[in-house]
Amino acid sequence: MSRSPLLSEYNRQRSDYACPLCGGHTYEGEPCGSCFLPFKVMESIRSRPDPPRFVVVLGPTGVGKTVYLGMLLDLLSRGVGGLRGLSRSPYSLSLHRNLILALERQRFPEKTPVETDRWNWLHCEILGPRGKGAADIVTPDVAGEAVMSEMENPGTNKTIRALIGRCAGMVVLVDLVEVVADGQSQELFAMQLISYLDALRPGRKKSRKLEVPVAVVFTKADLFEEWISDPELFARGNVSSLHAQCQARLEQCSFYCSGVAGSSAKLVDDSGQESLVPLRVEPRGIVEPFAWMVSKLG
Repeated sequence: MSRSPLLSEYNRQRSDYACPLCGGHTYEGEPCGSCFLPFKVMESIRSRPDPPRFVVVLGPTGVGKTVYLGMLLDLLSRGVGGLRGLSRSPYSLSLHRNLILALERQRFPEKTPVETDRWNWLHCEILGPRGKGAADIVTPDVAGEAVMSEMENPGTNKTIRALIGRCAGMVVLVDLVEVVADGQSQELFAMQLISYLDALRPGRKKSRKLEVPVAVVFTKADLFEEWISDPELFARGNVSSLHAQCQARLEQCSFYCSGVAGSSAKLVDDSGQESLVPLRVEPRGIVEPFAWMVSKLG
C-alpha cells in the first residue's frame, strides 16, 4: 500500500505573497505560520486591487460582539446609515446568516469559540453615499476570552497581537448593564485594551496621542426604559477613568450607545439558568460608530 508523502519544508508550495496581516512567509493552502491568518482570508485579499484596512471590534465575553457584528453586516448590506457593505468573500456571510437565523428563532447566537481557527472573518467593501469612498475592511469575530488572555500574557495569541498592532481603527464594546450595576470589570477591560493598543504603537513622542480612531460603544442600551441621549456625558459620569484615559491617550475617540432588540424577555430553564431572548428586532446605534471610525481612516 502506497503512503502519501510527508509534508515538509521541502515539498510544501511556498506562496509568492507575504501575509497581509503580519508580513510573514506563507504557503499555499495553509494559514500564516506566524499570525495564523486563515488562507481563505489571504486568498480573498489577494483578489482585490487595493490592500484592505484591518479593523477590530473587541470586548469582553458576553458583551454582544457577535450580535453587533452580525447586525452591522445586515444593515450595511441594505445601505442603512449612508454606508453600503458588499461582501467580497463567501465566508463573510457566515456570521450574518447565523445571526439572522438565531433572531428568527428568537434567540441570540452562541458564544464565539476561543480557538482562532474557528473564528468567522469578514471581508467587505464599504461604499459611502453614491458609491464613493470605497475601502475594503477585514475583521474577525474575536472571542473575548482570547483577547483577555493575550492582554494578560502578551504574545501568547499571535493573531490578536497582529490585529491590534496593525489595525487602522477599533470599536471597543462595553456592556451597559454591567456598568449600571456598578461593576468595574467592563471599564477595566476597555482601559487595558486601550493601553495594549498604545503599547503596540511605539516610536512616537510621549506627548503625542495615539492616532488610531477608537469608538467606545455601550451595548444593550435597549434593555433600559430611556435611551442615553449623550453617551459621552454618561461615560464621564459612570466610567470616568476610561473617559479620562481616552482623552489623554487618543487623538480620535467617540462614545455611542447601541441596541438590537426592541423588547426582550428572560427565560428560565429547569435548572434555574436564565437566558435573554429577543422578542422584537429594532437595531439602533449599530452603524453610527462604525461609520464614524471609517470616516477617520483617511
